[in-house]
Amino acid sequence: MELIQNTVHGLIAVRLPGEDRWVRQDPRGNKPGVDAQFRPGRERLAFPVRPECNEVDYPVLFAEPHPDVLQCLREATDRSHLWQTLPTDL
Repeated sequence: MELIQNTVHGLIAVRLPGEDRWVRQDPRGNKPGVDAQFRPGRERLAFPVRPECNEVDYPVLFAEPHPDVLQCLREATDRSHLWQTLPTDL
């Protein structure tokens, strides 16, 4: 398994007609080896969250990207700088 260090990924959410809730989608699927088919009643992420690798899944929906994350992405001079300034929790 390839380990990718320091990755930021955001899910999207949709509210389908007739539904009273938002449903998250993972834009990283479907492709060979990645099964993230969209089913409103059952969330399926492209890759499992691995707490042992300090990965975190925030089950919160933001109407806009979190301002702290946007600020870091805009101000980072390079990837190393981004990892030093990116918030570790929201």
